Amino acid sequence: MERTLIAALLLWGCANPLPPPGGPPDREPPFVRAVEPEPGTRNFSGRAIRIHFSEFVDRASVLSAIRLQPPAPMELSWDWWGKTLTIRLPHGLDSATTYVLLLGTEYRDLAGNHPDTAFSLVFSTGPELDRGAILGELLDPQPQGVYIWAYRLDGLLPDTLNPSHTPARYRTQLGRTGGFRLMGLPAGEYRLFAVRDQDGDGLYQEERDALGTTTHPIVVHADSPATVRLRLGTPRDRTPPQLSDVRPVSQRRVWLEWSEPLDPASLRAEGFAFAESAGADTVAVRAAVQVPQRPTVVELVSERALEPNRRYAVLVRPGSVRDTAGNVLVQAPQPLSFRPVPTPDTQAVRLWTVPGDSARGVGLDEVLELFADAAMDTAALECTVQTAQGVPVPIVQEAVQQNRWRIRPQQRWQPDEWHLLQLRWRTAAALDGRSLRDTLLRVAFRTLDPRTCGELRGELLDSLGCGGPYVLQLYDRAGRLRRRLTLEHPGQWAFGELPAGEYTLELFCDADGDGVYSAGNAFPFRFAERSVRAGPFEVKARWSLEGIRVVLPP
Repeated sequence: MERTLIAALLLWGCANPLPPPGGPPDREPPFVRAVEPEPGTRNFSGRAIRIHFSEFVDRASVLSAIRLQPPAPMELSWDWWGKTLTIRLPHGLDSATTYVLLLGTEYRDLAGNHPDTAFSLVFSTGPELDRGAILGELLDPQPQGVYIWAYRLDGLLPDTLNPSHTPARYRTQLGRTGGFRLMGLPAGEYRLFAVRDQDGDGLYQEERDALGTTTHPIVVHADSPATVRLRLGTPRDRTPPQLSDVRPVSQRRVWLEWSEPLDPASLRAEGFAFAESAGADTVAVRAAVQVPQRPTVVELVSERALEPNRRYAVLVRPGSVRDTAGNVLVQAPQPLSFRPVPTPDTQAVRLWTVPGDSARGVGLDEVLELFADAAMDTAALECTVQTAQGVPVPIVQEAVQQNRWRIRPQQRWQPDEWHLLQLRWRTAAALDGRSLRDTLLRVAFRTLDPRTCGELRGELLDSLGCGGPYVLQLYDRAGRLRRRLTLEHPGQWAFGELPAGEYTLELFCDADGDGVYSAGNAFPFRFAERSVRAGPFEVKARWSLEGIRVVLPP
């Protein structure tokens, strides 16, 4: 049937009727107004299926969105009349079989509007009709186009089921609402996947397709539908980073562009070197740092100035670089050559903090970050914090890399107080020789007043137990993570000192103990971690919102 659909695309792709000119823009989604045979028909022996649409539709997109489950024994043909598609079955269908005709959400009307939901027609060529169903919802901000794949496990070896190799016999596609119905299923146990199938080939590709599984086995009965909720994970990165470009910045600074963001903790100066192309000279690297706000770029600083009339190649030692997914560069990349910039770099080093100078509403536990646009001698930094009254505040100073530091209070910042952060350098130059504009940097910030804040309080209920810690994450209206809390057991929880605003709570059972939500794994199969979202909750100043009961579903 797939080959016939492709042929239909060629035949009908340019045969769409034109919409009438003028009038307001069409924003209404198309839908199936009627279908023949009627849903639930038994003993069907006809030679045609008719679909009547609510409006004129793009015919090629409709034909590419139709699938018959299971496939017809012989190729089909079809024709159009106005808003009606007739699918012809010249050789009929297999006897005593429940069929599902699925029309996915890829099709569109002549204005480009897609349907809100997929359409399924369930009918049988025998006296019995499989009446099993799975009703569900994908919890995702963009569910449009995501597929739901269902595999019946009866008669299979579940450990061998791999959706990368085996297409699902039962499937549907999501529209804007994220809700779905899988109808016409025989009773039995099923394995369910939500997949953002990027190329639509019906097979899972872990480095490209986002996937999510259920939290428990799905058993379908003929008399009652199974209900599920799913979430998508992210595509799984299994590819080590690749060096894609080399750009000299000055006589001592060279930027390396990588194929993806790198883990800055993996960068070491000894993992790199510059080799003169003629083989006469090798120059060591003094520093290797990630460029601030450019996570795919690494800056190398040479021990001495590179000769501008020579060509150099960048040497990268295997194992010296890894990406944020933990994939390590196991093979040295092909050396990329460059010619150094002939003029020295005289631009002064820039320093800045996050939050910036004169920031207000800084949290009492908030970590300050210091950035430099050059690699520095981390041992040369002296950092102090005091209140506006001159009272010292004990701090912990941490060098993340040679151009980035974290500064946190040993206890907490003083509430509703101006603080002065002083950064003094015992050197006047960066490791590349550039000078600092000033060896003393002062940054003032004011902390929030907890008396003007609100709080959320509630209880976590779970009848099944977790086998790991419970992680509660609080997001603001913009979707930014604001607070994180870990509970070893169900019970009371609280988020205090919250600025007024709207918040959403996400909770999951961290069964694997890695601190990150897992939407499951396709092969080897692993269930998703149980999770729930609650809210939004409106937090008001000087107000405690209490009694929030969060029940973790099975």
